[in-house]
Amino acid sequence: MPSPLKKIDHIAIIMDGNGRWAKKNSLNKYSGHESGIKTAISLCRSVAKNKSTNHLTLYTFSTENWKRPLFEINYLFSLIEETYELFKDTANQFNIKINHLGKTKKLPKKTINIINNAVDATKNNTGLVLHIAFNYGGRREIVDAINYLKKKDTQISENKFSNYLYEPNMPDPEIIIRTGGDYRLSNFLLWQSAYSELFFVKTLWPDFRYSDLNKIINKFWLRKRNFGK
Repeated sequence: MPSPLKKIDHIAIIMDGNGRWAKKNSLNKYSGHESGIKTAISLCRSVAKNKSTNHLTLYTFSTENWKRPLFEINYLFSLIEETYELFKDTANQFNIKINHLGKTKKLPKKTINIINNAVDATKNNTGLVLHIAFNYGGRREIVDAINYLKKKDTQISENKFSNYLYEPNMPDPEIIIRTGGDYRLSNFLLWQSAYSELFFVKTLWPDFRYSDLNKIINKFWLRKRNFGK
């Protein structure tokens, strides 16, 4: 069991399985995305209330998701725009600070405005920091950091490199969870995950609950982390 004095600094989640959940329940794919959003908001409330971690990152929309059919992308964007409003309301209720993690390039102006509004409206909150990884790709983040450093014409070190990632003040995740049964990171936090403890669960994201997160946290404290020593 975890010590009451211990607190995890950063938990990151790949929220996978919305489409399969919808199919399993004889619903359309969009119902799966909607249920996934409800799960995400509910989990944020519980994490903030129970002070389970200082930082929580949710993988919402990857740079690879642009390969999906246009009608699905358009629906996802309308849903995401609504989602940011819901997250903003939840954040202000539970003292959560929202941070956008990813590129704004290619995003519609309306979407960018909604993201900026949610970030600005919660910037003074002092509780859980919620990083919403939206239009995010780990390889793209690394390439962008390299390009910035090339302009500086300076020798690259690990610390210096980390300062040019999208969110340099975000600590590396101690725990990365992927729901849905697949065993891969899917271009998520590739630099930051070097020493993360990985947990892959079969539970489809809309069925994931705070009790499931608690079980993973308890397992985390039982793992021995040597960091190469």
